[in-house]
Amino acid sequence: MNVLDTFEDDETYKCFLSTEYDAEKYANSIIASSTVSQTLQALQIGVEKLNFALEEHVSEHYEDLINQATGMDILEESLAIVKTRIDQLQRSMTTIKKRLSEPYNQMTMRTQQLGRLQKTCDVLRRVTRIQYLTKRLKQQLDGGIKEITKTSQTFNELQYLYGDGDLEGIEVIDKDLDWVKKARANMEVQAEQLLSQGLSSFNQNQTSTALQVFNSIGTLQTIVSKTLQSKCGSVQQDLKSALAGSYEQSYNGTAPGGANIGNTAAWRANLWTSLDKWSNNISSQYNQIHVLHRTLVRRRDASSQKTLLEECNVTPIQTFVSAVSNALQQELRNINSSAKQALNMEYPKALRLVVSLWNHFSAKLDVEGLEDVTLPNINIREVLTPFQCTYLARSLNRLLDPVNIAFPGKTVPSTSEIESIVRIMVSELTAARGDEELKKLSTNNILKAIRDILNKCESLVHHGSGINDITSAPTQYHIKNIQVINVLCTLHCKLEEVPADLNAGRTEVWNMISDNVNSLLDPFRSQIEHILNTIHDTDFGFDKQDITDCSTYINLIEETINHLVSNYLSQLSNKTTVLPKLQDFQDSLISLYLHHLCAVRPLGEGGKMMIATDIAEMERVLGGLLDEHAVSEQFKVLRAFRAVLFLSVEDLCTVRNVPRPMLLNHLFSRAGDALLSPYKVAGWTPSQYVAWLYSHPYEIVDMIQGTIQWYEDMIRESGAPAFDPIYPHIIKLLQS
Repeated sequence: MNVLDTFEDDETYKCFLSTEYDAEKYANSIIASSTVSQTLQALQIGVEKLNFALEEHVSEHYEDLINQATGMDILEESLAIVKTRIDQLQRSMTTIKKRLSEPYNQMTMRTQQLGRLQKTCDVLRRVTRIQYLTKRLKQQLDGGIKEITKTSQTFNELQYLYGDGDLEGIEVIDKDLDWVKKARANMEVQAEQLLSQGLSSFNQNQTSTALQVFNSIGTLQTIVSKTLQSKCGSVQQDLKSALAGSYEQSYNGTAPGGANIGNTAAWRANLWTSLDKWSNNISSQYNQIHVLHRTLVRRRDASSQKTLLEECNVTPIQTFVSAVSNALQQELRNINSSAKQALNMEYPKALRLVVSLWNHFSAKLDVEGLEDVTLPNINIREVLTPFQCTYLARSLNRLLDPVNIAFPGKTVPSTSEIESIVRIMVSELTAARGDEELKKLSTNNILKAIRDILNKCESLVHHGSGINDITSAPTQYHIKNIQVINVLCTLHCKLEEVPADLNAGRTEVWNMISDNVNSLLDPFRSQIEHILNTIHDTDFGFDKQDITDCSTYINLIEETINHLVSNYLSQLSNKTTVLPKLQDFQDSLISLYLHHLCAVRPLGEGGKMMIATDIAEMERVLGGLLDEHAVSEQFKVLRAFRAVLFLSVEDLCTVRNVPRPMLLNHLFSRAGDALLSPYKVAGWTPSQYVAWLYSHPYEIVDMIQGTIQWYEDMIRESGAPAFDPIYPHIIKLLQS
């Protein structure tokens, strides 16, 4: 182990290895601890160890130490030789310096003389050129505005030649310097006038000429910024005057709080006139900025080939539009109460004014050279949001107030009141025309009003047990329900005149009409169903005979239908609207009647004749439900079934204008007693079977197949010699 490592692990010697060792502090601590003799003895031992380590190290590296000592002698000899040569080099440099000093001094003097000659020549050339340009400038100024572009180029060159004033004091040009400055000032005035005239008349040629002049004399950025500041600076003040100044003009200085109510209409007219003028003025100024921006894009600097827009580093269109947006935000936020009330009441007009202004801004960008220009990302509608909220709230009140007036308590409103409500809806949408978003919001208000009407109508409808009593004249409940239907029909028809997408509202109205018409017709449907159930109590199995009259059930149905038409449907003021519901009612009765006829069993030739007579009478009776004698699909099936009654079994299987389930059920009517009808197999009555057929139209064929399967199993078990003659035709029809 190294002796130093040993000392580092020993507390006695460790302090001597520290960089912060202080001999005086160490001695004082030893004396204070009264261990002087022990410490001295330890130090002696340490010194001996260190001496021994040094001797050992020297002995181990003896050869290296001898070599290093010899190298020192050689190094001293080499340094002596180098020093001698350096002295020689210094003496040589001194000699060379003496030889070069004189030529260098002469060269320096000649260089200074040449520089003065070159500067003098440059001054002479500049003076000569200035004199020439001054003379040419006078000629160009005589040419007036036509020569202003060349004049500006001359001024630009003169400005370059005059430099930083280093030609001052030369009398030959000093005498023309003041004249040149005045002439330049006059030309700048002319150029500003030309620029103003070009922008005002939207003349790109004049604007381009003026901008080239300012670019030539180096003031393009200044004049463009000045023009923008002039246009943008007046925007907010003009808007403030339009919103407040018009009020003062209308009332001759009367404060807003003391406004004369009689002059409110005149003041509002004046307000909108002022705002229209402000909008027109903004459009005109924007058109000027548009000409300026487009000219800056299309013209280039002759030397750098950059566009003038890049040279002046401004964005006129974006700057102006931002100024207009900021003015609207600030002024509409701090608007006076009277103007605020006017904007709240006529918000659509304010919206059209602002949106048309922004549309004008956007439309002007669709030209060559401005494809890359985009307007600032500003949602201008947010500025008008407070006015929009107030306007929509008032609009909803204007819609709901007449609804509340039209429904006082339990009284059904008149047709004229409903028409008046719809006219108000049309008026609200007319006010929102031209703006799809506002029209959508107004449409939502109209839908709320429609739903309010529906809620109030629902509260007037009677749904109690008395509504099912149709044995005599209509009760007061029937009459009120029919009046509600009339109101809803009027509303449904009039909503078609509203210029908006009110499909959702009209659907809700129609659904309520449908529910109420169903509620009116359901008792009659139930009564007719009960009458149709009596068909199976009639014997239709007799042979052919003369048929002089129809069945009793037809007379009962006719009485019911006549009672419905004369006492109930006659009170509908707009029967055309509910015509689809009456058509559905008629079709449902025909479908139910056909199912009953198909289930009639047994059926003889005389029975067929009677049913054919009944069908003809049923057509006449059910036809009375509708004023329009349109033939529905169910009517066609009913007429076709009358012909089916007299077809042979073979021909019956080829019929296509009668539904297959009806034909299958009718075939059972022609079968023998062994081939039971499906309802008998199921253990049902004919009425129960017909009710099931009516409510399960897609499961009829499956039930008939089940009946046939039962019949086949029964024949096999009984050992009957053959199937019923109708059986193969049923199978054929099932497989068709």
